[in-house]
Amino acid sequence: MTTSSYKRRARPRPRVQPRIRIETLPHVFRVALRWAAAWAAVGLVLGILLMLGKAPPFAESGAKPDSILGYIFWVPALGGGAAAAGLGIGLIFTGLMALTTGWRESLEDTPGAMAQLGPDVACGAVAGLTAGLLVGGFTGALFFGTLGAGFAGVMKHLALRKGASL
Repeated sequence: MTTSSYKRRARPRPRVQPRIRIETLPHVFRVALRWAAAWAAVGLVLGILLMLGKAPPFAESGAKPDSILGYIFWVPALGGGAAAAGLGIGLIFTGLMALTTGWRESLEDTPGAMAQLGPDVACGAVAGLTAGLLVGGFTGALFFGTLGAGFAGVMKHLALRKGASL
């Protein structure tokens, strides 16, 4: 009689669980997270400037805080608001970029900065216009459309510069 004892070998568990790397996320989420991170950084800087300028966070009630820390509300409010706006516009932007892949690929062989930056700037402007119309009407659309177009151009320029140096 043969004794065959089947024992499973237990795989050793890693001591530290690996973190999710940004390379493992789908491209859509990576781009949207870059937009959110960059917009959050700009929002934090603007919040710090408003705090140092002692801008009242709400309508003037007549009472003014004694220290500069009374104005600290601006930093998390603008940082979080800008991150949410950047994430929303970034998701719309990546969706538009996915829809216009054929058009953008047809312009790759065309020389000139406008052919390289144009499609990204157009998608950024439309993404900003869409989000701005949903949030703030016509004036919000103009504001976020301008920001979206400018930010898309800057991101594309940085990507081209990074790709050219490699």
